[in-house]
Amino acid sequence: MGALKSVALAGVLSASIAVPPAFAGDFDGSKPMICAALVAIACQSNGECKQGTVESLNIPQFFWVDVAAKTVGERDPDGQIRTSAIQSVTQSDTYLVLQGSKESLGWSGTISKASGKLTLSGSRGSLAMVVYGACTPGK
Repeated sequence: MGALKSVALAGVLSASIAVPPAFAGDFDGSKPMICAALVAIACQSNGECKQGTVESLNIPQFFWVDVAAKTVGERDPDGQIRTSAIQSVTQSDTYLVLQGSKESLGWSGTISKASGKLTLSGSRGSLAMVVYGACTPGK
């Protein structure tokens, strides 16, 4: 029983060493971030919703966030880089909150300062979307 506990403890310790925790400041907006959108839900005003991969809903899978430059950017399927201005940045103890708009789309996103996990919502006319993902320090 003691040997089993030692093996389990060694496994836990090695796992925690192999995956370093996020450093303070990685997700507070002081560094650019690369984000991956993983799951998305899109709903129409009639209540019809579709959940799927970001590709199936025509949402970019990867994008970058640069709070200092107040921009969010992504590369479209044709290779063109598109950017959107971050119009509002709010900080709490646990989240970085970003808001902006581009053309007829308004959006808001929260990034956990502890984990980099992302929740992004957007709306345009009768369409609303929620995207779940994660960010990592970009540079």
